[in-house]
Amino acid sequence: MDKKTLYRLFYLPKQIEQKKREIERIWERLTSISPNLSGMPHGGGVHDKVGEGVVELVAKKEELEAQKRGFEQEEKQINDWIDSVEDLQINLILCLRFREKRSWNEVADEMGGINTEDSCRKMIDRFLEKGERNDRAES
Repeated sequence: MDKKTLYRLFYLPKQIEQKKREIERIWERLTSISPNLSGMPHGGGVHDKVGEGVVELVAKKEELEAQKRGFEQEEKQINDWIDSVEDLQINLILCLRFREKRSWNEVADEMGGINTEDSCRKMIDRFLEKGERNDRAES
């Protein structure tokens, strides 16, 4: 496991929220289309704005569902990995930081003692670096 993967727990939900906002904007655009009642002819070409919008909306909803499924799988993998960490101090720091999405300062406060945000962060950095070296050695 590496830091980049762990931090995905922070950013994947934000990506999902962004996709939801995109869907809302498409829906608003679809529901605010008003008919042309002027009786005047309009420009050439036939456009089905509603039909095109619905296709776009369906595509975005499918993307959102796929993204949610991917996030759930990734979240489970990361949580299973955190659960497998036997060092209780490291495990608690990982849970506080990545599961509960607390700041390093909040993690240090929760850990108590002489722990600082830098010391907690460095413990995790060293633990992850050690794990990466072990992974490379096994390969």
